[in-house]
Order: sequence, then C-alpha cells, then structure tokens
Amino acid sequence: MISWKRLGAFLGILGGIIFIIVTFIAMLTYPEGYSFFENYFSQLGLTVTNSQPSMLNYILFSIACTSAAVCLVPFLFAMRTVFTETLQLKLLSWIGTILGIAAAPNLSALALFAADVFPTEHGLTTLLFFLLITIGILVYSVAILLNNNYQNLYALIGFAVVLICFLHIGAFFSPLFVQFGTALWQKVSVYALILWSAFQGYYLLKVFE
Repeated sequence: MISWKRLGAFLGILGGIIFIIVTFIAMLTYPEGYSFFENYFSQLGLTVTNSQPSMLNYILFSIACTSAAVCLVPFLFAMRTVFTETLQLKLLSWIGTILGIAAAPNLSALALFAADVFPTEHGLTTLLFFLLITIGILVYSVAILLNNNYQNLYALIGFAVVLICFLHIGAFFSPLFVQFGTALWQKVSVYALILWSAFQGYYLLKVFE
C-alpha cells in the first residue's frame, strides 16, 4: 500500500501535469485563437472572450488551477517530513509549508474570480499566490542548504525559481520591471513553479521508497 508521503510527493508532480494538460486544452478551445506569447494565462479564464461567451474556457482554467492547488497541500506536508534533524530545520520547513498552503486557495481563487467579472479580486489573489509561493520556496531552499541529507542542487533550482518569480512580482509594483510582466514571462514563472514542484516530488519519491 502506498504511503501518504509517497502519495504527497506524487501529487506534487501530478498537479503540474494536470495544469499543463488542461490549460493546453483551454488554449485550443480559446475563441478566435490563443497566442502563447501574447495572451496571459488569466485570459484563459475569462467568461467572455472576443465578444463571445467562453464559459468552457473559464471552467477548464478553474479546474486546472484548483487541481494544482489541491495537489500542493499534501505535497508540502510530505516534503516537510524530511526536515526533522534540527529545530531550525523544523521551523523553516513549517514556515515554508504554511506559506505554500496559504498560497493554494489563492491559486484556486484567481481562476474562480474571472478577470473580466472580478478584476480587483482576481488581481489580488494572483499577487498573493505569487508572493506566498515564492517566499515559501525561498524558505524551503534555505532549509535544503542546511539539510545534510538533501542535495544542494535542489536548493539551487529553488533559488533560480525564486529569482524568476520575484522579477515577475516586481512588475506588479514598478514600471522598472515591466519587461518581466509580459505574458511570456508570466508563463516562464508559472512553468518554473511547476518544474520546482516536479523536481522536488521526484526527489521525494526516491527518499520515501
């Protein structure tokens, strides 16, 4: 019987796969065509697109984000269990886990709050998701460096993802980061988060054998 820890590690990989597949389907069904380089992910979740009702896309985007959010929670709880050597590691892993879990409902909410119907709520939950998950990954990356049993490569991956996402977050606050607020950079940031989860999930599957 599969342990809950291995299941959590697997869900860390599965959540990203579901997001990629479902959003790809939403891109294919996007009214009048979706531009991968010019359209934002949020545009997949509009209720009206190019003057056409697009509830199918709204539903698909909501499924993609909510599925990823649900998978994130057990994944983080499983990941936390390998940071028990010292009180410092326990504290850091709990902080990282709490931040990640706080990010999860915002990931679901940013899709449920369609940008064309609830622009303020959509913008706020999008910002909160990126802030919380990025800081959570930063904390976990520090914990990985301090954990003698965890390969430092996974910390370096985390720091790279944090840099990518912080540049995107900067575009929310300052025109100096406008080049990192593009649809393409948003996709780079989102796929970086997915890769981080996939790499950690793969490593944890080996740890929990």
